Amino acid sequence: MPIFSKVGVVGAGTMGHGIAEVAAIAGYQVYLSDVSQDILNSALEKIKWSLQKLKESGKLKESVETIISRIKPTTNLSDFADADYIIEAVVENSEVKRKVFSELDGIVKPNAIFATNTSTIPISTLAEATKRQDKFIGLHFMNPPVLMPLVEIIMGNKTSQQTLEITIEFAKSIGKDYVIVKKDVPGFLINRINGRTFAEAILMYDEGYQKEDIDAMTRFRLGMPMGFLELLDFTGIDVSYNAALEAIKRGEKEPPHFKVLKKMVEDGRLGVKSGKGFYTYKSKIYERPKIVPTDNMYLINPLRIIAPAVNEAAWLIRNNISSAEDIEKGMIKGMSWPQGPLTFADKFGIDNIVNFLEQRYHDTGNDYYNPDPLLKEMVEQKKLGVKSGEGFFKWNYERVDFGPVRYEKLHDYAKITMRRAEKLNALNEAMWTGLTQAFNKAKEDKDVRAVIITGEGRAFCAGDDIEMMHYWENTASVIEWSQKISSPLIDTLANYPKPIIAEVNGLAFGGGMELLILFDIVIASEDATFAIPEGLIGALPPLASSMGVGFVSRKIARYALTGEWLSAKQAKELGLVDIVVPPEQLEITGVEIVEKVKRVAPLSSMSIKRVINSIRNSYLDKLQIASQELTILSTTEDFKEGMKAFIERRQPKYKGK
Repeated sequence: MPIFSKVGVVGAGTMGHGIAEVAAIAGYQVYLSDVSQDILNSALEKIKWSLQKLKESGKLKESVETIISRIKPTTNLSDFADADYIIEAVVENSEVKRKVFSELDGIVKPNAIFATNTSTIPISTLAEATKRQDKFIGLHFMNPPVLMPLVEIIMGNKTSQQTLEITIEFAKSIGKDYVIVKKDVPGFLINRINGRTFAEAILMYDEGYQKEDIDAMTRFRLGMPMGFLELLDFTGIDVSYNAALEAIKRGEKEPPHFKVLKKMVEDGRLGVKSGKGFYTYKSKIYERPKIVPTDNMYLINPLRIIAPAVNEAAWLIRNNISSAEDIEKGMIKGMSWPQGPLTFADKFGIDNIVNFLEQRYHDTGNDYYNPDPLLKEMVEQKKLGVKSGEGFFKWNYERVDFGPVRYEKLHDYAKITMRRAEKLNALNEAMWTGLTQAFNKAKEDKDVRAVIITGEGRAFCAGDDIEMMHYWENTASVIEWSQKISSPLIDTLANYPKPIIAEVNGLAFGGGMELLILFDIVIASEDATFAIPEGLIGALPPLASSMGVGFVSRKIARYALTGEWLSAKQAKELGLVDIVVPPEQLEITGVEIVEKVKRVAPLSSMSIKRVINSIRNSYLDKLQIASQELTILSTTEDFKEGMKAFIERRQPKYKGK
């Protein structure tokens, strides 16, 4: 519902006519001004076309004609004399804008409010052209104004509280949510963070990363609606260049990507509008570049995008410019991010954000990456995000140790960590039992949607503890160990109702590699190594030789029969590993996959798991045969020799007995 009667909009370009349309839909009488009638006629045609589309979609209650009748086009600013609220949307040039406001100041009534739709020019600089700085405010619409649900409200140095309150009510009356920028800083909120993310994408491009890989990482790993280079082409390279230029003119340091933008503008590579930017376009009409998921997108660390955004957001909070809640809302509703930068930070880990920024700062010497004091303080206070229960926001957190196995509830998923680092997380009886207890706890918690398992130190899991196996005295002791110790975990995993994600951080040998067969998604560090060397010590790999050969790949037979090592890449080719990432990305990739798993409907996830488990269980008779063979082998002289040789660190001397 309108809170006053008449709104003036100066400038009938893309933003101006969109703002006029939004105000007219809300019931305001609108004056729309520009320098020529031809521009105004074109604007009215575009408004009419847009309204017809909205009407066809059922989003308009009134007729197109009724709404159009509320808009009065004019080339004379004197028609604004009785307007209550004036929004300026002319070209992004401070001198042009100041001239408009200076002229309006002598025309409109004293209590009228001035709002500027600028995205880069300081509000206070424009307000100084008037005698009503207390009634001057920034009102930044997102493009296109009709569709985007959010506006930025920016306080000038002398903007009054009353002007702020009226502007908030106006935003609500036209159906817009809003964020408040309490201080007049370059870029305000959304474009200040955009200035970090777009810049980083451009820098990666300049460093030699393929544009398709950068945008694939952005879209398919971070979940952004568009790749950042794709989006820059869409909005115009010159727009980003001019925004950076305005900031430099006002004392900001030249951003590290500025030279790239400048060269592209000089070369006429302006994006879609010129037919070439980062991508090449067949025509000057927007067409989406072909961007598909590739393995290469896992070579680019998502923190290249997220960490600078978080650093900027921390600066905004520390300087009381915007609240955490408004920062999140701004990027979600203003830029269609799947979640805000602070939520990204809490989920990826504040410590990971700071470590990444410090490394970049060390490598580049650029203050751009120097971690904000707020982030450092949070790390010192152990406010690391989801992994500690508190970061920028509060999260559900629980920790329980089951012997050498640590269970952590991280809000809506669980993390299980094997913690015998000094023994390379070898599976002794306490580890087997602890894993069973931890997985059962996660299974019973209704909040937990998925489980991550990893190892502490330089190994994921080196397999069964040889010292434990060395003390198998006879067939009966092996059968008892199987029934009481190993089978409960294997049965639990083979019938587990929730997705299990493994983060393989190092060695995955023997039983450690075999357990991966029972997990759903396996992420491996590039430096991880795999092997099933049981045959080399007189035993056999029961899971790999049965379920592994049938469920994963026939090629596993080679590695069971030779004991050869595999690299992470080879394990991926085998089908045992799904994703290979640089070591520093392992933890955040696990979080990334959890986020994707959580998007699947819970009941669908459970049904998919039941089907997968039914296939795994179809190999249980083969696993039973393998277990029987292991029991028989455990009574042989070769088995005892293999155990003894391993402990004595020498080559075994097998006799086939």
